[in-house]
Amino acid sequence: MGLLADGIPMPTEASPPSGPSIAFTVASLAIVIALLVWWWVSGERRRGPVLPLLFLGIALSAIAVEPIFDNTLLYWYPPDNPLGVYAAYDRTVPWFTPLGYAWFFGGSSYIMWRVFSRGATRREIFSWFGFFVVVDGLATGTAGWLGISGFYGPQPFMLGGINVWFAFADATAGLVGAVILYLVVPRLSGWKWAWLLVIPTVSYGAVLGAVTSPVVLGLHSDWTTFGRWLGGAGTIALCCVVAYACASIAAKNSAFRIMATNDTVSAPVGPELEISH
Repeated sequence: MGLLADGIPMPTEASPPSGPSIAFTVASLAIVIALLVWWWVSGERRRGPVLPLLFLGIALSAIAVEPIFDNTLLYWYPPDNPLGVYAAYDRTVPWFTPLGYAWFFGGSSYIMWRVFSRGATRREIFSWFGFFVVVDGLATGTAGWLGISGFYGPQPFMLGGINVWFAFADATAGLVGAVILYLVVPRLSGWKWAWLLVIPTVSYGAVLGAVTSPVVLGLHSDWTTFGRWLGGAGTIALCCVVAYACASIAAKNSAFRIMATNDTVSAPVGPELEISH
């Protein structure tokens, strides 16, 4: 497609560089394995099969939605990829994509869910949100620097090869995933755990479709550079609004739980308990 407006030219290489592509895939797999080992060794597994099912569900969501978002957000993969999982919508999705979905969205959602569960303030939740913005920016930026995938076209907020608005969008999806876990995990048992295989496709697709709409309009319209940057700013602002709402839900529930615990501890001992002691 060449140069879109005054943006980043779309790469023309048919195949990715094999060394960096293999290294990035192995690194993604290593992170997934490391998180699963931590989940098992730390005793987190006693909370149920949340992390492995979440990893699998999010990996499946990558196969379902990735080519669609690649086209709307102008993201490129080399078409002739020996490490490709499948090809669809003029995209060949490589293995590091479902693996990357698993460790980033699964890992960020799981960690923030655990933060919610033990009680957290809005400031703490926003700190984690900011951390995952940085992690996603570095991860997608690294893929671009290696030449194995990357953004093209008139992208706003591309700073040093890092797409800032996209990092905010991905971190927001992880945070929404944490809130969903916070609300549904206590209600899961038996076959109901299978919901974790389905929920990520719906939640991730919904969040990304919603918060990226301002920037997507600019990417696919004859807007000025200033207009596209306003679209990018709109996307970042939407992400912050959603993040604030998620942080408010978690912080409010944490406050209620702490109040309930304090009331239980300070409650007077009833006569039956006094007799039993």
